Amino acid sequence: MASGHGDHPSATRPGSGAERLIADRYLLHDVLGRGGMGTVWRAHDRLLDRPVAAKELHILTHGDDEHLVRMRRAVREARAVARVPHPHVIGVYDLVESEDRLWIVMELVDGPSLAHHVARSGPLTPQHTAVLGLQVLDALEAVHAAGTLHRDVKPANVLLRRDGRAVLTDFGIAALDDGEFLTSTGQLVGSLEFMAPERVTGSQTGPASDLWSLGATLATVCGGESPFRRPGGPATLHAVAYDEPVLSERLGPLLPVVEALLRKSPQERPSAAGARAALRRVAAGEADAGPLPSATVRVPRPSSALADSETVTSGHGQLVGAGEAVPTARDAASGRPSPARSSGSAVRRRLGWALAGTMVAAGVVAGLFFTGVLPPEKETGPRTTTVGQVVRSANGWQPVAGAVVRRGDQVTVRFVSGQWTADHRNMPMTGPAGYDAATDRLLDGAKSCKVKPTAPFGALLAVLAGDKDFPVHTVGKELTFKATGNGTLKLGMNDAAGSCSDDNKGTLTVQVRITRQG
Repeated sequence: MASGHGDHPSATRPGSGAERLIADRYLLHDVLGRGGMGTVWRAHDRLLDRPVAAKELHILTHGDDEHLVRMRRAVREARAVARVPHPHVIGVYDLVESEDRLWIVMELVDGPSLAHHVARSGPLTPQHTAVLGLQVLDALEAVHAAGTLHRDVKPANVLLRRDGRAVLTDFGIAALDDGEFLTSTGQLVGSLEFMAPERVTGSQTGPASDLWSLGATLATVCGGESPFRRPGGPATLHAVAYDEPVLSERLGPLLPVVEALLRKSPQERPSAAGARAALRRVAAGEADAGPLPSATVRVPRPSSALADSETVTSGHGQLVGAGEAVPTARDAASGRPSPARSSGSAVRRRLGWALAGTMVAAGVVAGLFFTGVLPPEKETGPRTTTVGQVVRSANGWQPVAGAVVRRGDQVTVRFVSGQWTADHRNMPMTGPAGYDAATDRLLDGAKSCKVKPTAPFGALLAVLAGDKDFPVHTVGKELTFKATGNGTLKLGMNDAAGSCSDDNKGTLTVQVRITRQG
């Protein structure tokens, strides 16, 4: 670890032979490593006669408000780790005050960090990486279940025991889910190249942020280099927020799951269960990670009277309640019930369907419900289907899965979130409306690349493939139309696929609603 406090009087160099006793109990030997928040010492617990690691926090137990905030954060670190007993989470034994400083006494892991191991021995194989990835993933799930985020998952914070098992450590910037925010406004705490995009942009963070950092860690230890490291901090932050990861071919079968974990939008990343299913296949030596999760789109609950009768389809023939999370391929791959199936509101709604018929019919429907299958409802009135879709900037026209349109259907395409650019080297990010007139003129030399000449570059477009009378429409934030024929709804960016879109970056998430008369 790099040290910003190497000149501190108490920072004895390794091998110097100097020993100190803190709290009349812990005898310090040599320095194991240094980080931004503290120095870790090899020590001995004289009361229990066992080796330990003592982390000396670089904060005083008294001082100004900033020192007090850092001290409180340190206490939270100790509490966070101590309440997560897990074989792959560092054990915390004690928290003491000595020499006007806080010390966290922890389990001594007598082995190198994953970063040091790779630096010494070279990149890991995909299979070995997947094995360690599963162990860190188990640790993160335990941490998240305790209401804690790690927020600094990286190779240097994964230690290796003598038997090769991974241990997640250094919770120095962990945030407990107790409503208290200790980081100063605008202050970024953590390692830039392993920091999730939503942290860089100041958006809301959650467990998916730690999974992104896990993906960056796996890519680094297997590929041999960080996928987002650039010369200088600002360039690295820009790469994390906007650039696609630079991934080595060494990742092999690990590549698809790493790509999924490194998606910019937290909603598009696989869940822990989905990541585990893919990593298990790679760890077992299989040639591919299996079916990967598609984007999970949170569909807002409509405020109209149709809310109670509206259904959402995931594109796999599975119905979920409006306002629930759309289940993805990861749920099927992992065998874990999708969020929709475990939702109390969905259960109550379906149970109501079951009780609506005769007692015999109710028994049949209930049986189907508990096996995960529901019989089709008789269409006696308007029926609305809502699907979520991630539209990628470089993929040309993309069919909306599950959005089969018939003549007379009312279709609404609504922008939900995301940004993209028609030239990531020279042009800013934009939303579904595309560039303003002045910015669009900067690309006049590439006018022939426009799919819809009258719309700006970057505009979200829609077409009903199969209906020859349907023109290309600009979606903007929302587009509603009545279908004049049957077809497949396709969405894309106003920049023709192929050589024109090679330098496009980013995605948009949209919601598509199709209302059909019974």
